[in-house]
Amino acid sequence: MKMQTIATNPAPVILVRAIPGDLRAAGWDRNELMAKTDGDALELVPGSDPILITCDENLILYLPRGASLKVESVAGDASLQALGGALDLGPVAGDLNLHDLGPVTLADVSGDASLRNLSGLRAGNIAGDFTLRNCAGDCEVASVGGDASIREVGGAVQIPTIGSDLYLRKADGPVDVSAGADVVLFLEPHAGMEYHANAGDDLLLRLPPDASATLHLTGGSPESIQVDFPGVQLDEECEACDVTIGGGEAQMYLLAGDDLVVTSQADQWDSAADFGIGMKDSGDWDFPPIPPIPPDFSERINRRVRDAMERSQSRLETAGRRAEAAVRRAEAKARAAEVRARRGAHATMNIGRWNWDLSPHGPAEAGQAVSDEERLTILRMLQKKKITLEDAEKLLAALEGK
Repeated sequence: MKMQTIATNPAPVILVRAIPGDLRAAGWDRNELMAKTDGDALELVPGSDPILITCDENLILYLPRGASLKVESVAGDASLQALGGALDLGPVAGDLNLHDLGPVTLADVSGDASLRNLSGLRAGNIAGDFTLRNCAGDCEVASVGGDASIREVGGAVQIPTIGSDLYLRKADGPVDVSAGADVVLFLEPHAGMEYHANAGDDLLLRLPPDASATLHLTGGSPESIQVDFPGVQLDEECEACDVTIGGGEAQMYLLAGDDLVVTSQADQWDSAADFGIGMKDSGDWDFPPIPPIPPDFSERINRRVRDAMERSQSRLETAGRRAEAAVRRAEAKARAAEVRARRGAHATMNIGRWNWDLSPHGPAEAGQAVSDEERLTILRMLQKKKITLEDAEKLLAALEGK
């Protein structure tokens, strides 16, 4: 790992050449610039304007909060936070996370982009999902490939192409958006402003009850438009119509490929919370409460445990009885073999890698009965599954006849 630290003024201008890996940058309350990389090359040029940084791997930066930063490109992910100066970020090949920054200019992002607390945003193409929370100025994005979820924008919102769903809540400036699937808008229109929204499927607009706007509505079919406002009555089978709410001071142009609903009712707006699923910002959504634990839950668990223990004990007892029966059969066969051995029987046995010579070497004597140690040896082999039960019975029978 390489690391360098240099002194700077409170608001330095920094240029980072193309980064072959990931970028992590954060502002701090020191008039110093610290750079670290896990690669073999790191160079800072302190006397230059801007300060120039190059590296050959992942890069970590700590810089004064007032710094302005320009990065040519990032080959991996990028995460930046707590910088008040301007950020100019080139293409990012992975995911992007930005928090607590000044004005931001972005090139293309190949992954998802999650942004929070910015002074303003101007971005190129974002291939994945796009999430923005709290932008003090305008939000301009060339295109979003996935879903877009936007809240609390202090200026205009302009995204001409969104591949899937759009959720937009509160924009203080004009709006111009178009999505390939569903669009959900929660807006407070301002006099003299224009709002344009196109949805490939359904469009839901929630306005405050005291809104003043002229609505230019186009739905997917004659029955698809619904305006739920007091005193508003639409013509039957209205596929395209204009509706005035209040004084009609704002102009709103809404186009939907399927249903188009304009409402001031909170319950219909709450139903749009489903849009939050999959937008990587689940903290902003209300999920159903966890069902309460039933009163007899503990007793049911205890009963299940007792039943399981009883079944286990029963299986052990059954296995024990089977083992005792096997031993009795083995002993009986051993006694029978002893009788045959006294009559001069000869026997040999090959079991696996064991070659047993069981031929008697003379008349059997009472003191030559199978010993406890020999019996235990055979039972241990049976327990370790080195021989089968049938083989054990044969061995016991043959040894009893030695």
